[in-house]
Amino acid sequence: MSAFAAFRRQPVPSQVAQNLQTITIPAPNRGIIQSENESFMTPGGANVQTNWAPTMKGVKLRGGCERWCVLPETTPVISAFEYANGNNQRMYAGNATKLYDVTTSTPSLVKGGQASGNYVAAQLNNTGGNYMVVVNDAGDFILRTSDGIGFAVLSGVAGPAGDGVTNITYDPTKLPAGVAQGKGLVYVWKYRNRLYFIQQNSMNAWYLPIDAAGGVLQPIYLSGAAAKGGKLLFGATWSIDAGDGIDDKCVFVTDLGELLIFTGSNPSDSANWRQEGRYQIGAPLGMNAHMLLGGDLLIMTVDGIVPVSQAITKDSGQLSLALLTRNIKPLWRDEVADKRDWAWSCKKWDEYGGIFVTTPGGDTPGTRHCLVANNETGAWCIYTWDATCFVRMRADMFFGTQGGIIMQADRTGYDDGIPYVATLVGGWETFGSGAAQTVWHQARAVFASGAIEPFQPQLSATTDYIITIPPPPPPGPDPGLAEVWDEGLWDGAHWDAPAPGRPAIRNTLWQSIGMSGFAHAPVVQVTVAQVARPTVELVALHTTQERGGVNV
Repeated sequence: MSAFAAFRRQPVPSQVAQNLQTITIPAPNRGIIQSENESFMTPGGANVQTNWAPTMKGVKLRGGCERWCVLPETTPVISAFEYANGNNQRMYAGNATKLYDVTTSTPSLVKGGQASGNYVAAQLNNTGGNYMVVVNDAGDFILRTSDGIGFAVLSGVAGPAGDGVTNITYDPTKLPAGVAQGKGLVYVWKYRNRLYFIQQNSMNAWYLPIDAAGGVLQPIYLSGAAAKGGKLLFGATWSIDAGDGIDDKCVFVTDLGELLIFTGSNPSDSANWRQEGRYQIGAPLGMNAHMLLGGDLLIMTVDGIVPVSQAITKDSGQLSLALLTRNIKPLWRDEVADKRDWAWSCKKWDEYGGIFVTTPGGDTPGTRHCLVANNETGAWCIYTWDATCFVRMRADMFFGTQGGIIMQADRTGYDDGIPYVATLVGGWETFGSGAAQTVWHQARAVFASGAIEPFQPQLSATTDYIITIPPPPPPGPDPGLAEVWDEGLWDGAHWDAPAPGRPAIRNTLWQSIGMSGFAHAPVVQVTVAQVARPTVELVALHTTQERGGVNV
């Protein structure tokens, strides 16, 4: 045999040649899915999705967070709220005994000596100004401000209050037994230009005159409207359309999950105030565990997030199918079981396109996180932020922590200066082979990323419906700040530099997987550690696999 013939490539005999097949696995833009049979999961779902935010077409790495301010006490931030009047926008945070203004990096004390840090606020604009009324769930004296800076403590004494507006007092002829004048109001909201209040540990609500931020409170007795007893927890406005109008309803919610729905604008006039229905949902998770979304009222309960529009048309058995958290019901139930004692809350961030839900509590960093849903698709994921409450100021989102820190969300590529890991475990894939053993040989991930984004992803897999996640990879090199607005440093960046072009599509090339089993799930991990917010989106995974026989 010639030397030339000896070095020629020879075909492999058919009985020993690899029979490789390929498929494309789309990025799990449907988020975490726990409501489907694992052996027949629809493409686009994930088993684990931590720090990967679902988008319309894929999943992206979330940004980090950085310190905004630190409260003097290292106790948990229990609640937060904001004041907005044109360009005058401020935010506040409460811990167990004090309320702070946290608009700047230096917190300032608003009120000390409080019995609770779980606050709620409502704004009402009238000819006298734009007023905000603040109460907490311990029934401390009401706080009121007309500019977001100076707060009057409404001690219940008749006459003008410290901000020049009439005090808020109970009707003395109807003052409840055992309730001090000026105390005992634990929730406030606005409905049809009138402020309504909840009386502590009762089925009584109170209201002020129309367009008034002060005056004499009149009662609404609701014991006869409910069937299960309990106490009123909060109230809210629910609209059939997406704005304020004559179709708005006033919803009173009890701690046992009864919805008492009224319509009208004057509770003292029987011709202009009537009850429209009573409905049952699961027990709410706190007085701030609700939000408006497109006019609908969403309530966080032990069963999940319930839209009121669905609660009035379905019984309790059917309602589970209409929950916004249906796809993550086991996860939701576990969080409720572990953290029910905390005050839950939620916030919509339109500029980000997400709904943020606190699952406050957790004894270790691994159990401290929050849930995030895509506002358009309803896909859920987990962020490893120790968020006890969320608050908005202008277009930015902030959250409080168990350590008394206010963090600004979606900033930089660190969590308070510490790298974080994004972990994705996709849906189970049988590669069309049913019960047969399959060897997953290689995988290639395709990303859309910035032009200078040297991230370092790690691809692996887990098999046979048992999720095993390997140690995360090291972070890639830090590309530094881009010379663009909101990233580049003042007096350092070249503002006339050309803007980055269209994000590059890049892939990891083929990486060895080498896993054998009858069901596989891809694992994608990235360690984020950079000064700029990451701009990385996973598009798809390509695979090469070989089908084997059936083990019997």
